[in-house]
Amino acid sequence: MMKFRIFGSFIFFLLIYSFQGSAQENRPNQVSITQLADGVWLHTSYYTYPNGTEFPSNGLIVKEGDSLTLIDTAWGELLTLDLLEAISLEIKLPVSKAFVTHAHGDRAAGVDVLESKGINVFAHPLTAQLTIEQGAAVPNNIIKELRVADSVVKFGSLELFFPGPGHAMDNVMAWLPEKRILFGGCAVRSLQSSSVGNLVHGDIHSWLNITKQLKRKFKSAVIVVPGHGAVGGYDLLSHTEKLITDHLK
Repeated sequence: MMKFRIFGSFIFFLLIYSFQGSAQENRPNQVSITQLADGVWLHTSYYTYPNGTEFPSNGLIVKEGDSLTLIDTAWGELLTLDLLEAISLEIKLPVSKAFVTHAHGDRAAGVDVLESKGINVFAHPLTAQLTIEQGAAVPNNIIKELRVADSVVKFGSLELFFPGPGHAMDNVMAWLPEKRILFGGCAVRSLQSSSVGNLVHGDIHSWLNITKQLKRKFKSAVIVVPGHGAVGGYDLLSHTEKLITDHLK
C-alpha cells in the first residue's frame, strides 16, 4: 500500500512536469554535467531550499561500453528527469543501471524516475530497508554482498566499497581504479565545508575510524568526489578527518 501511494504521488509530479510545456525551458539550469576523465562525468543537481538557498549535490556517470552507469540520482524526481535529459543531449548514451550510495533524498530521491525508464537501480541492503521505513522510493535490486563493513563488490568497471557507518549507516563509496577516481559521497566533505554537516542518521565515531581507513586505502586517488561541493584530491580525506576530529573535541 505504501508503494502504491508513493507511485501515485510520482505520477502526479510527472503530470505537472508534462504540462509545464515551454515554461520548463525557462526554469533555471539546475543540473550540470562535467567531464572528469575519458568516459567519466560528474553530475551536479542544485536543490533549492524554501528560504531560496541553492545547494549542490554530486553524483557520477561512468561509460560502460555502449551504455552508462549512474552513481546516485539527482536531488529530486524532477531534477532526475532533467538529469536523464541532459545525459541524452550531452553524452548521447543510455543509462543501463544505477547505484544509490545511501537512503537520503540527495542520493535516492529519483529512484522511481529511473525505474520508470527501465533502469535497474541497485543499493546496499540497509538502503532498501531505510527507504521502506521512510516511505521513500525503494531501489529494485539489493547487493547482499555489501552487507558487512569492509565489503567490496565489482560493479562493471567500478568497485563498490562499504566502509561501515559514517555520515549515514549505509554510506557506500565507488572507486574507479583505472582512473583513480574515488566517489566518496556524503562521507567525504569538500574543502569548502567547515563542519561535518548532517549527523541525524550517522555515527560520528565510526566515521572517524573509516576516514582513517580511507586515507590508507586510497592513497593513489587522483580525484576525490564529495557528496556536495567542489571536486578535489586526496586532501579531501584529510580535511574530512580534521572536521570530524574538531567536532568530537
